[in-house]
Amino acid sequence: ANFVDYVSGGCEINVVVAIDFTGSNGDPRKPGTLHYLHPDGRKNDYEKAISAIVGILSKYDSDQKFPVVGFGAKYGGVVRHCFQCGPHEESHGVAGVLDAYKQVFKSGLVMSGPTVFTEVIETAAARAMSSQSEAQRKGQQSYTVLLILTDGAVSDVQATAHSLNQVSHAPLSVVIVGLGDADFSSMQFLDDSSKPGKRDIAQFVQFNRHASNSVALTSETLHEIPEQLTGYFSSNGISPLPPIQ
Repeated sequence: ANFVDYVSGGCEINVVVAIDFTGSNGDPRKPGTLHYLHPDGRKNDYEKAISAIVGILSKYDSDQKFPVVGFGAKYGGVVRHCFQCGPHEESHGVAGVLDAYKQVFKSGLVMSGPTVFTEVIETAAARAMSSQSEAQRKGQQSYTVLLILTDGAVSDVQATAHSLNQVSHAPLSVVIVGLGDADFSSMQFLDDSSKPGKRDIAQFVQFNRHASNSVALTSETLHEIPEQLTGYFSSNGISPLPPIQ
């Protein structure tokens, strides 16, 4: 069975978006920094990546509801590594995700650090498991893609690799998109960090290599998801459902 079989059988692809609000992004009020919101409505790199990648993944998500979380910012003096963006637990469509992203800058956050992915990975994995067990109860199928948008290398590569291995049994793929010009060499390591016998669920893509070509960006981003999805279902003995007419 392949990806198309699962999707035509109605497998829901849920997307969780996680956005990096660490200090290394620069002061969002200053033009030229990664989170700068252009008054003329031009998109910054975070907005471009959301539009392109969530735009593609949303085609496989019938309810168009996307949780958007942030990490690496301080609220009330405490660094948070997984907080809700925007007023709602889920945002509707690509426009809703962009809106939730922009709302964060009005929420009194202080951009901070370090860059920690483990909490968003664990949160997304728990969500992926509960979505799939709920779907199974209804005779349906569900799979989750966590999209992490980040401007820099993660502070603790080993802990991140460990976290990915810990959740590799979940119906989850993790796509990490690197924005800006940081040295992302340690992130390539996460791409190949799965332990023998564990599913490889992570994939790293550098945005500015493909920024001007959204087709290349999306195909690179989605490259490993079909295999990861079919790998999850087949290793759990779950066949595709008959095609929805």
